[in-house]
Amino acid sequence: MIWDLIYWLKRTPWDTQVTPPELLELVTRRFAGGGRALDIGCGTGTNALYLATCGFEVVGLDVSRRAIALARRKARVAGVKIDFRVADATRLPHLSGLGHFDLALDIGCFHVLSPSGRAAYALGLRQRIESRGVFLLYAFCPMQRSRRQMGIATDEVAALFADAFVVDDCTIGGDSASGRASAWYTLRRV
Repeated sequence: MIWDLIYWLKRTPWDTQVTPPELLELVTRRFAGGGRALDIGCGTGTNALYLATCGFEVVGLDVSRRAIALARRKARVAGVKIDFRVADATRLPHLSGLGHFDLALDIGCFHVLSPSGRAAYALGLRQRIESRGVFLLYAFCPMQRSRRQMGIATDEVAALFADAFVVDDCTIGGDSASGRASAWYTLRRV
């Protein structure tokens, strides 16, 4: 799989090993007591590790076996228990023993999915997030990359999740590594 190769070659500019301030602030403001968290597209587990140290029971998902192997190693070294799984984010309802979550996090997975993949992801997430739970999403804004459209517009995010989530906040900015326009979304399950 392409993602495994990318991790083997260490061509992962998104894997900064730094938990973003948006997540730090959200956890401090809304989740001081922890809860259950789902890290979708967790990569090597940086944010899952942070959440576990804040008292969360964490499940981390990624399609890359290599990324999950690295994440498991990091958790072992840190002495933290996290359920890391090789899994497809578009198949959330089909993952056994996953349960429900108070917080879901996605930093850079959703915006690379196809339109049908995004719809399946949104449907699955609705089934996994508790009422009043929070979904923190980081995504690139629309752009053309090679011959492929990548990223997602703010109105598309709101529309995809409208039947189950309310957008509490959307902050447009730029990705520091690539300079691309991006946005942070805080969505609340109704």
